Amino acid sequence: MSTPNIPLELHACMGLNACKGHDRLGTNDCAGTGACATAAQHTCHTLNDCRGQGGCGLYGTGEEQNHPGENPCAWQGSCAVPINAERFSTDGPNQGKGVWLRARELFEKRMTKTGRQFGASPSPVGPTAAWLKENYDPEYTACGASGMSGGGSCI
Repeated sequence: MSTPNIPLELHACMGLNACKGHDRLGTNDCAGTGACATAAQHTCHTLNDCRGQGGCGLYGTGEEQNHPGENPCAWQGSCAVPINAERFSTDGPNQGKGVWLRARELFEKRMTKTGRQFGASPSPVGPTAAWLKENYDPEYTACGASGMSGGGSCI
């Protein structure tokens, strides 16, 4: 009898994983401690493949930008994944504030509400664009041709 292949839960960035072993490398010790996203990398608004895979910032409505990693369906995410630490919301209640910080706040609320334990993120502000280029993808870029997101331009 073979062991079933248990799929990783999909999440938008570092420190947003709900389970042990569910980061890009599969080596994190507990929820909230993952090194990077398991969601498919994408570079801009509405290009996500699945529920919960959208980042936020720069594009989309204020409401969309206030819920990074919580989009209800494919093609409804509001920006690139992974979410670099330099990205900030341009509209809505999180305007001018860090997208990753909002995503982590929402993650912690979900985990606490369901009584789940979680650990500290590998970075208190999320991964920087430089870290993502070095550890995730040398070609990493994020939305914002103006460079406002800290990641470069959309490809």
